[in-house]
Amino acid sequence: MGKGSCGGDTSTIKSVSECNGANIHAKDLPTLIVFDLDDCLWTPEMHDLSGMPSISVEGPLDPNNPCTSPLGTVGMKVPSGGRGGWGGCNNEGDEIVELYVGARLVLRELLLNPKYQHVKIAVASTSLVPSYSRACIAGLEIIEGTTMKDVISYAQIGRSGQLSSRKTSHFKLIHEQSKLPYSEQLFFDDCNWCDHVGDLSKTFGVVGVRTPNGLRMEEFYRGLELFRDEKRRRNGED
Repeated sequence: MGKGSCGGDTSTIKSVSECNGANIHAKDLPTLIVFDLDDCLWTPEMHDLSGMPSISVEGPLDPNNPCTSPLGTVGMKVPSGGRGGWGGCNNEGDEIVELYVGARLVLRELLLNPKYQHVKIAVASTSLVPSYSRACIAGLEIIEGTTMKDVISYAQIGRSGQLSSRKTSHFKLIHEQSKLPYSEQLFFDDCNWCDHVGDLSKTFGVVGVRTPNGLRMEEFYRGLELFRDEKRRRNGED
């Protein structure tokens, strides 16, 4: 694919490592980071769409360098048709699912910074339309040629079968699959409809951060700090 073209404001966006993320040492990182999807990593929510987001939308993959960034799939569009709900429409009325800028930067940081090479990524979502979520995961690229699906080790999506509207059910399955203790997991969730972060903290002791406006870099960094501090507290390193 080609490179991005520049126009208008070309100011760069600070990466996680530039926002003091470098102060967190590799030994203090969680083994597994779990993300919510709707309203945390991307927008709009799946139940607001009128159909399957199946058309790739091309754009610069690196928000820090949009002028020179390789192009890739940065959005998944619903084919033209009647809209349902209110989210995700551009000026032409297209319904496009896109990662929040902060979420894209965080995922790129996890993928490109060697410090995180041993950190696994999972997603836990109570999506009402899991097939839409999986289509976006399969299509959205983080770096050129690498989709979300390529970097996610565990995915529990939906609220049927073994999964309920409580994300304790999602984490139970992720725990069983990964064999990782809850004390080695860090969670990010918008919590706009239900306080999943509080529920998981009380039930399993999982460290979490609420992201009500979509994941931002400073929230990611705060999560790393909270996890580090809790780990040191458990180890008697206060």
